[in-house]
Amino acid sequence: MLDLEERNRGTRLVLLVGVALGLGNLAYVLLASPRHIAIDYRVYHLAGTVALEGGNFYAAVPEGLPGYFHYVYPPITVLGFVPLALLGGETVGFAVHTIETVLVGLGAAWLLVRYIERVGGGRLPWLDRGLIAAFVVGSVHSMSSLLFGQVNHHLVAALVVGFVALDADRETLAGVAFGLAAFLKVFPAAVGLWLLRRRAWRAIGSAVGFALAGFAAGLAVFGPELTAAYVERAIVPRFSPDAFAGGLAPGETYLTIRRPISVLLPTVDPALYGLLAALVLAPPVAYLYRTIEDREDRLVSIMGTMAAILVFFPSFPLYVVILYFPLVPLLYLLERGRPRRLLLAGALVASIAIRYDDLRQGFEMAGSAPDLLETVVRPVLTFVTPGLVGVLVILGACLLQRRHKHGPQFDPARD
Repeated sequence: MLDLEERNRGTRLVLLVGVALGLGNLAYVLLASPRHIAIDYRVYHLAGTVALEGGNFYAAVPEGLPGYFHYVYPPITVLGFVPLALLGGETVGFAVHTIETVLVGLGAAWLLVRYIERVGGGRLPWLDRGLIAAFVVGSVHSMSSLLFGQVNHHLVAALVVGFVALDADRETLAGVAFGLAAFLKVFPAAVGLWLLRRRAWRAIGSAVGFALAGFAAGLAVFGPELTAAYVERAIVPRFSPDAFAGGLAPGETYLTIRRPISVLLPTVDPALYGLLAALVLAPPVAYLYRTIEDREDRLVSIMGTMAAILVFFPSFPLYVVILYFPLVPLLYLLERGRPRRLLLAGALVASIAIRYDDLRQGFEMAGSAPDLLETVVRPVLTFVTPGLVGVLVILGACLLQRRHKHGPQFDPARD
């Protein structure tokens, strides 16, 4: 049975802090930066409108937004925004999109709760159910997506469906869900590493088949010109290393291990930072992959996989949501001990979404900017962000759990 009263007080604290900081983010945007509300949805709405007119929705930029605010998803996905464009203005469409997003987030939270209860062998109290729902829908990691009108809640739902289905040996469903996640955002395709380790061949086939079908549908409906525009304007820029040349600037929001690498090695060709990041992350992931014989081993290995994916790519802090499975289950299911304490600490630190520019602006609004801010805080936050530290601590918790369970040396065949 789940030992909620003793073992999961820390879990409740992590979830509550995440939700509280999410509400703080909501208040800040409403009061200080209302122009950012629906900033991404405006792109989707315009894309749906232009698609109805038969135009190039990859070249369409909403009025008053920088040129990089353009549609970045595969052509066929624009059909999901056409009905919203038909509703009329952006305000109505954004309201409907927000309601849909909340429902999708609640669906993902329900799946997480059901998984935890099934594996833990007991029913979660309503307090925990509510906290999980609030965390998935509106934590500090989720709130920006909700306010901007993003589709990251849909990404979370697809990943949760994929992992829960795979745990139940429903590989075809899992593959379709993972294929959808990768089709939308590209970088979740790296989950294929875990599928390879699991030898989930049907899941791999289903994921690849779904993606190919999606691209084929886009070609059939919109033709090769818009498909080429998608590759040129959406895929290629995502893998450009230019932002890291000479060391990543402190104001950049990227949550990636390439940040400290670029600061330590500013004269290295930025194209090599990805290779260096892979060399850093490959050993811990390989260690976690040595044995996946029981569910705990699999959860810890999945956690390591998702953490590595998050910090390998030039990710933004709002993509921490891809960790919800297995982070939330592990917060409830991992036994008490040092690995659990480290996991709790990492999850708390990862919720601190703050940059040097935020601190400087805050001090300037207060009328003072201490020298310590420039001499100490700026170099530290240039080198590493709290979010990156938190994710790396979570990865460290996984490694420690594996070592505690199997010892420094173990035989995977025996275990």
